[in-house]
Amino acid sequence: MVDKIRVQMMEMATKRKTDAALWDTPYCPKVVESMKTYAVDLHLQTCSCGHWQLVKIPCKHACAAIGSNKEAVTQYVSAFYSIEVYRAAYERNIQPIPTFDMPDPPQPSEVLIKPPTTKRLPGRPRKRRIHLRGEVDHAYICSWCKQTGHNRRTCSNPPHNPDGV
Repeated sequence: MVDKIRVQMMEMATKRKTDAALWDTPYCPKVVESMKTYAVDLHLQTCSCGHWQLVKIPCKHACAAIGSNKEAVTQYVSAFYSIEVYRAAYERNIQPIPTFDMPDPPQPSEVLIKPPTTKRLPGRPRKRRIHLRGEVDHAYICSWCKQTGHNRRTCSNPPHNPDGV
């Protein structure tokens, strides 16, 4: 097990070494990606990352530019996201379609709903059912002493004689 982990670590180190040999920047690619600069135009509401144009909400780069100009970010959010536009979109009711030329839908008594197909579970089926909470399992009654909790084979009490004989 330890040898397997050692081999995996050696393979990972070799792969990283060959990847690092191909880099032509003084820093790791993740660091170079985080240092990438984005061009933001507040008047055209664009950013070179493309997120602002896509969702019409300022991206993090645009928010930084808006904050450096001491302006409110809410001024640059599209009017499509305003409450007035949202309410106007749902102002009208949906009118029902006349159904005089369509057949009546089937009644629930006419529709036969079949139970789902069940797949037999793997393994041996349960021998006994699972008892409900508070339900008592089978009570053993001894045929010799007539007491509960054991059977005749494990009985250590004297036999019970109702006749007194």
